[in-house]
Amino acid sequence: MAIKGTLIFTRPNTGVAWYEPTDEQKATVKAAFGDTGLRTSSAKNIYDSETISADGLKKTWVYTFANSDAKSAWVDNETVQSMLNARDTYNVANNIDMERSEEEV
Repeated sequence: MAIKGTLIFTRPNTGVAWYEPTDEQKATVKAAFGDTGLRTSSAKNIYDSETISADGLKKTWVYTFANSDAKSAWVDNETVQSMLNARDTYNVANNIDMERSEEEV
């Protein structure tokens, strides 16, 4: 079964920039996961969709893994882990909260 996930980021105000993966990270993730069908992604970024709330304080990313093996490959990928660690460090330093949910679809 596919795994669909949602990440919701909430920042304290619009003066705080969102974390953005580097172009190299995006390219690596796209090649390893998007181009292989392990994870769906749009041309703009490494997520299926990205929306920002009307007040600009919440950003929602949706992603889909092809199956649990694809999710395991994501977890085991060094570039992905580096990107996620950088994101989490940035978010903590800038008071950006993150909520994650996943479900099998």
